[in-house]
Amino acid sequence: MRLRHVTLATAEPETLRQFYAERLGLPVSDTAEGFVVAIGASAVEFRPAAPDIDPTYHVAFSVPGGSIDRAADWLGARADLLADDGRARFRYDSLDATAVYAADPAGNVLELLARDGRSRPVGRNSADQFGPDSLLDIGEIGIVVDDVPAAAAALTSMFGIDGSPAEGFAYLGGDDGAFVLAAPGRNWFPTDRPAVPAPLTVVAEGGEGAVSFDDGRVAVVGIGD
Repeated sequence: MRLRHVTLATAEPETLRQFYAERLGLPVSDTAEGFVVAIGASAVEFRPAAPDIDPTYHVAFSVPGGSIDRAADWLGARADLLADDGRARFRYDSLDATAVYAADPAGNVLELLARDGRSRPVGRNSADQFGPDSLLDIGEIGIVVDDVPAAAAALTSMFGIDGSPAEGFAYLGGDDGAFVLAAPGRNWFPTDRPAVPAPLTVVAEGGEGAVSFDDGRVAVVGIGD
């Protein structure tokens, strides 16, 4: 399963556009409804939120395996790295991956995720450099749903992905991309910011069809391989 396009809502579109375009130096294009940030082979689209909500999300960007120190230096020069118990780099042995985190100006929890098995595509910058084109794609997207087991079952069936769903949390996917399902109120690591329901549309390769959750607030569309 590969995450190709996610559409998020924000109460601060102008501030976020400036952050992603000027602070992070990522390619940004305007649309009739908002703007799109190119993340390697994927894209994150931001649209203005309804006046009565201030949504936040968790999204991870994949970077090449072995690049986490350079990734941390690059991100840390542009945003404050998030720490837990004095650590700002986090090893996930179950994923064969290491990550660093920061928050964008709207409070979205961003993650740079270096999976050991992900390599740098031919033509990207050299292994001793790190920059905007080192971001490979969207590696994870957080999805807040009331019924995590039901959503996990639907996504597992649709995409044929593995995972270990529990009552309030599920991690579904692998090296190419993953859904991170969380029940409302569960904190996004490594912060004390609770997961809150928010509008979200995800387009992913590896499955076909469409499924929605929580009265259509969340939609996941599969576009095949």
